[in-house]
Amino acid sequence: MIICVWLPQFALRVSVPRQGDLVRPLALVSTLDAHPVVRCCTSAAQQHGVASGMLVSRALGCCAQLEVLACDDELVARSALQFVVRLESTGAAVEPVAPGRAHFDAAPLMRMHGGLAGVLAAVRRVFRTSQLRLGVGPNPFVAWVAARHAAAGGHVAIDADEAARVLAGMPISLLPMDLRMSQLLDALGVYTLGAFAAIGVDHVADRFGEAGVALHALSRGIDTSVVQPRLPEDPIEESLPFPEPVGNVDVLQRALRVLVERAVAHPRCVQHAPRSIVVACQLVRDAHASRGASHHARRALRVPTVDVDRIVLAARTVFDDVPAPIEVLTVRLEQFELRESSQGALFGERGTSLTGGDASTMLDGVSDPRVQAGLRHVQAVVGDDALLQVLEVQPGSRVPERHVVLVPRGDGGGGAA
Repeated sequence: MIICVWLPQFALRVSVPRQGDLVRPLALVSTLDAHPVVRCCTSAAQQHGVASGMLVSRALGCCAQLEVLACDDELVARSALQFVVRLESTGAAVEPVAPGRAHFDAAPLMRMHGGLAGVLAAVRRVFRTSQLRLGVGPNPFVAWVAARHAAAGGHVAIDADEAARVLAGMPISLLPMDLRMSQLLDALGVYTLGAFAAIGVDHVADRFGEAGVALHALSRGIDTSVVQPRLPEDPIEESLPFPEPVGNVDVLQRALRVLVERAVAHPRCVQHAPRSIVVACQLVRDAHASRGASHHARRALRVPTVDVDRIVLAARTVFDDVPAPIEVLTVRLEQFELRESSQGALFGERGTSLTGGDASTMLDGVSDPRVQAGLRHVQAVVGDDALLQVLEVQPGSRVPERHVVLVPRGDGGGGAA
């Protein structure tokens, strides 16, 4: 059985100091977009027509009493990580889905906690909040639907045999579909999962393609996806609180060097070196806030290193974009790799360039540790989806676009995802 753990309005709960304020019309908005939009809002704001994704100007037109707060992405991300770590303390292998929402398979924990009831009780103990909602189902989608219909502090369990019947009367909006498909189904008068499931799968495939077929299966309680637990990271973190807010760049850069020196002195750095550094700054608070906003930036290192000068050189420019004086400076080293003591040839003895030799010679370079390290560096700088590989699918097709497709590569270019 899959368990979905969900804490509604997670970003609002970690951003608003007093939980009693959540009964008022509040909205968290993005601060990095050219046209700020609403990230999430309270139920009181929703009653006035405010919704996620709405422009802030339009939201203020819907609700004149709406209080707008800037979304502290660093705080939300840090709290979401703590949410997952707490859940992992029960022994679960957790897949984070969204801030305040995660899935895990309860089967390996049954004997440890004395059955499903014991697993649910263990989850409640580690969070100690009456707003937590738990859903139990045969697959991740059914578990998520169950969690959405659970009462605060309670849980809902849906058996595999009853999934299709239970889902039949639920709204079509539960499906993870885009706006275009949602509008089309609404125009066709399809408002529930049961109505969508009653449509023939051939008709769905003809109109919506493969994505529509997958959603049609979800409406019948069939979800072939599996829980993919995260690989827990163990970064090295050092913080320095200032007696007074600091805005001088020279002082901040000296403080950055001190923190980097402390971090690389960690025993793990004897055999491992970081590939990226995150600099997080807690900014000065204003007169109406209990804590200041935060600013963070990530810098990828060209090669994993514990050299203080090289790490500081890569991260020293982060202070150019800090909008306010800093109260607390934090440095976090991440993505550790084993330190190399020797450097071999790039392509071995079979070839000297990517353009020379046969196909097998060219592929030898991809398996080289140095090439893999370079691919991981690209992923650290641009993102996990930055690396693509060409996959031949229909070599005999007359349509050129069907000869090959681009698919994401695995971690460090280890293979197709």
